[in-house]
Amino acid sequence: MRHTRFVVVKMRELLKTALFAVLGVIIVVGLITFFLRMGDGESAGLYRDGTYEAELPLGQGTASVSVEIKDGRIADVTVTDEAETVSVMYPMVEDAAEEVAQQVVQNQSVENITVADTHTYSAQAVLDAVSACLEDAAK
Repeated sequence: MRHTRFVVVKMRELLKTALFAVLGVIIVVGLITFFLRMGDGESAGLYRDGTYEAELPLGQGTASVSVEIKDGRIADVTVTDEAETVSVMYPMVEDAAEEVAQQVVQNQSVENITVADTHTYSAQAVLDAVSACLEDAAK
């Protein structure tokens, strides 16, 4: 003959177990959302939105480098010269600026930028100005 067994569960133990289970679920959900957001922050949102400018010294004059940030990402890089001496006196700067601008927007960084050998010094000057803009834009 079988004897009926009664399981006695103390209310205090039941509450403790339920509390720890709920806390465990909250911690797991919190960690998951934290790491998912952290992954998004690596590719986007590194910079404050706006347009940032820096001077590009060219011999006796200067040109202006502007970096536009939208949604925390580099949207556009432009080199402007109000006196139009860049295209006349420094044509390689204009070509280097186009190469650099395209790669900076694509890479979202001034790292790993490659340019033609004829544009090395001009590209470095543009990159220095872009870096100054990005330092101002950094969060």
